[in-house]
Amino acid sequence: MIAQIVARGEDHFMTDVQAQWAAEMGLIRIGEAVAKIPVSVRGRFGDQPWRQIIDMRNFAAHRDDDLDPHRVWRTLTRDVPRLRDYLADEVLPAL
Repeated sequence: MIAQIVARGEDHFMTDVQAQWAAEMGLIRIGEAVAKIPVSVRGRFGDQPWRQIIDMRNFAAHRDDDLDPHRVWRTLTRDVPRLRDYLADEVLPAL
């Protein structure tokens, strides 16, 4: 879903509240999934900002009226792809 939102482009995202809400839900789900990774496993991969990912989830879930769509867009286009690649290349092969 996040890839589909990003594929439509930043201009579309900034004007489409439905896309913004869907993206925020995606970030919430990512944060919830990361929070379920055992601390011992996250500790083995300390070069990821696990706490920030979980904190972004909490912020999106509880402060949605303060969530800046530009910040969400940066997260979708910069941080989510990095996390996806890191999980695929480093974490999953090591488990």
